[in-house]
Amino acid sequence: MEKEPTYYELLVTRYLSGEATPGEITELSSMAEQNPENETIFREMSQAWTAFEKTRVNESVNLDAEWGLMEKRLPVTSRVIPFYPLLLRIAAVMAILAVPLFLVFHYLGHPGLNEISANTGRMDAILPDGSKVTLNSGALLQYPDHLKGKIRSVNIKGEAYFDVAHDAAKPFIISSGEIRVEVRGTSFYINTQSASGDFELVLTSGKVELYFNGRSGHPEILVPGQKAVIRDHTISIFPNSDPNYMAWKTRKIAFNNVSLNDVAATLSKVYQTDIHLDPLLARCRLTATFDNQSFASVLNVLKATLDIDIRNSGTLVEISGKGCR
Repeated sequence: MEKEPTYYELLVTRYLSGEATPGEITELSSMAEQNPENETIFREMSQAWTAFEKTRVNESVNLDAEWGLMEKRLPVTSRVIPFYPLLLRIAAVMAILAVPLFLVFHYLGHPGLNEISANTGRMDAILPDGSKVTLNSGALLQYPDHLKGKIRSVNIKGEAYFDVAHDAAKPFIISSGEIRVEVRGTSFYINTQSASGDFELVLTSGKVELYFNGRSGHPEILVPGQKAVIRDHTISIFPNSDPNYMAWKTRKIAFNNVSLNDVAATLSKVYQTDIHLDPLLARCRLTATFDNQSFASVLNVLKATLDIDIRNSGTLVEISGKGCR
């Protein structure tokens, strides 16, 4: 799907009207930085904006002067023959003022931006539109005071589960770097910092579209039960084969002939504890289920089932033994 011809203009308009979301502001910044001439334009427009600010109370904008400055920047072959002079001049002034406005806002901060940070453990939250989100330890969510406008846009870093309130007229867009996840009423798991370094998303219900900033290429569409992995700017989709992808939230864990290496990795994530496994135990496998059981209880089951030794110092769990055939 190619980018709409007026997409950037729409973002600028939303920014100038005060309706731009943090995600849209980030996207504007990215688009601006893609043009190597923007630094020069930034300096010139910053000067124009500063001068405008000093005189805006007592003076009106001199459209002829502003149009003259804009016209000088254009190549001779690109200069427009005045056909609708007033509209063209107003558009020129808007262009002159838009970038300084955006850059001043970008560098001075984002008013009305809220953050939810799960620093010490799992955290539940309800967003202004009624959407529910659960953040795993270390995750950070950013969202505006009011999810208004034509889209609802948030930024996520880390691991989370979303249950998005349905609104057919207002897509819910999650940003993570250049990655965009667009939904309307959907529940899904997302991890922008998986152990492998990939971006992961598992869809529970509804439908999502995955694409990159600027909508380069065609969006990938997921249906429930599918998993998307993004690596090196490539989106791969396949059936989700991990029954424990939500165990960090539900505390329900199922192992069916799973290697002890994978068991340790899952338990480490669910219970937020470092686990060191003796290499001799790599061939051991476990079949067991746990439903909201304490970590101590789970370790006792492992010890009894596999005849292993477990040393728990509180911050590190060491598992050792003779190994398995």
